[in-house]
Amino acid sequence: MNTRIPPPALPDLPSEGVASRLLKGLFPPPAVKPARIVVLGCGTAVHFPWDHACKIYAEASAQIRQVVRSAGLPVEIVTCDAPFEDPVALVRTLDELLATNIDGVILFHAAYTCGEIGSHLGRWLLDHPAPLLSWSWPDPVTGDAIVANSLCCQNFLLGMMARLGVRYVWMHEPVDASAHPFIERFLRSARARSRFRHGKLLHVGGTRVEAFYDGETDELSVMRRFGLRFDRIDLQTALDRSRKFSDAHIRPLREAILQNTLCTKVALPDSQTDQTLRFGLAILDYAQERGYIGCTVKSWPDLWFAYQCSIDGAVSMLNDYGLCTAEEGEMNGLISSLALWEISNGKAITSMMDLSAANVAKNRIGLWHCGASPTRMLRKGRTYEARKHVCLENGDPSTAVGLMLEFLLELGPVTVTRYQSPDAARCFTFEGDLRDCELAFRGNYGEVEPVAGHTAADVMGSILAHGMDHHWSFGYGHWARELSMLNHWLGVRELPLVRSPQLQGFSQ
Repeated sequence: MNTRIPPPALPDLPSEGVASRLLKGLFPPPAVKPARIVVLGCGTAVHFPWDHACKIYAEASAQIRQVVRSAGLPVEIVTCDAPFEDPVALVRTLDELLATNIDGVILFHAAYTCGEIGSHLGRWLLDHPAPLLSWSWPDPVTGDAIVANSLCCQNFLLGMMARLGVRYVWMHEPVDASAHPFIERFLRSARARSRFRHGKLLHVGGTRVEAFYDGETDELSVMRRFGLRFDRIDLQTALDRSRKFSDAHIRPLREAILQNTLCTKVALPDSQTDQTLRFGLAILDYAQERGYIGCTVKSWPDLWFAYQCSIDGAVSMLNDYGLCTAEEGEMNGLISSLALWEISNGKAITSMMDLSAANVAKNRIGLWHCGASPTRMLRKGRTYEARKHVCLENGDPSTAVGLMLEFLLELGPVTVTRYQSPDAARCFTFEGDLRDCELAFRGNYGEVEPVAGHTAADVMGSILAHGMDHHWSFGYGHWARELSMLNHWLGVRELPLVRSPQLQGFSQ
C-alpha cells in the first residue's frame, strides 16, 4: 500500500495582482523557453527479453510525459526509439541532442546492461554536467526466469557514477503513478538549475544598503555554483529611463492600486506614488529589454532622501507581474526568492521578509516587512492600505515617503528559505502554515507555524545559533524537498536544525 502523504494543496491565490493586467498590457510577459529532458533506456537483448525492455521503456516515457502535463511544467521530453545496448551509440545520440540543449537526463533501467553504458554516460556527464535521475523498477515475481534485473543494473551503473564523481538521484519505483512525485521533483529541480545556469539578474542601485553585510553576495562564487550573474546599474540610470513614461502610463496604474475597492486607506501624496510607479516601470522596461529573470533594488536610504519615494509599492507590483524582485539591494534574498519562484514555476509567488516575532507558547514565528509583498498575497476578506514607510513615520512623519502596500498575508502552507551570505553555498529551509492572526505591526504580516515536527523555538534557535542572515524569502506551498534536490545539483550545503526547547542558546 502506498503510504506517501501528498503535499498540501496551494491556497486559491488570485492569478493577478491589482495592477497586473495593466502592466501586462504595457509589457507582454516574455515567452519562457522549456527545459529539455532526455530519457534514455538501457538493456541487453542477448540476456533479457528485448521486446519487454522496449515496451517498458515506452511506458516509462509515457509516465514522464504525463507528469509534465499534470504539473503544467514548461518541459520538453525527448525520447529515443529503443533502449541502448551500444554505449557509443548512446554517446553519439547525446552529442547530437546537446546541439539543441540538454537540461537533464533520465536513465531508465529497462533491463540489465553492459558496464560501458554506465562508464560512457558518466564520462559524458563529466564533460557536460546535467542532473541525472536513475530509475529502476521492480521485476515481476514469477518463480520463473527474471525479466530485467533492473535493480541490480541500477546498482551496477550507479557504482560507476559515484566513482566518477557524477551527481545523481535515484528511485526504485514501479512504472505507474507511484513514481510521479519523484519524477516531478526531478523535473522541477532540473528546470530551476537550467534557469539559474543561463539567468541574468539586475541590481538597481549598484550597492548594498549600508552595513547590510549579509545582503551582498560573492558574485564569482555564485557564478561558479549557480551560473547566475548580476549586472548593476545606479538609481540615476533607472530614473533617467523612468522619464519615458508619461502621466498617461502612470495614472491608470495609480488608480488601479489606490482606487481599488480593496484599498481602504490612502495616506501619501500622488507625487510619491507616481515616482514609485515610474521607477517600477523603468526597472521592468530595462529588465525586459535585456532579458533579466530577477531584480533587486537598493530601496534605501537614497530613494527616500534623493528621490522622495519608497520602492516597496513597485516591488509589490513587479512580483505580482511575474518579475521576481527583492528590495534593499538584497542579492542573496533575490537568489532565495528566485529559487522558490523557479522550483514552483511561479506558483509559490514570493516575498522577502524579516522574522520579527516568535511565540513559543503558540508555536509561531511572525513574518514581517514594510509593505513590498505582492497583492496576490492579500488575505481573503481583508483589505490593504497605501501609506508612507512606517519606519520613516516613526522618525518624522512630516518627511516620511511611500508607497507601501500594507496588509495581512493569505493563510496556507508556505516554505521559508535563505541562501546564506556571502556565497549562497549554504541554505536553511523550513516549511510551515500561515495561521489566522491579526496585524501585529504595520506592513505585511503573517504568522507561520512550523511543520514536520519542528517548532518555532527550533527554527529560531537554528537561525540564531548558526548566525544566519536576517532576510528570509517565503512562498506558498511546501517545496523543501524540491529545494533539497536543487541544492544537490548546485552543491549547496543545507544547514542542520538545532533543537531548542526555548528561545535561548549558544553559538554553533
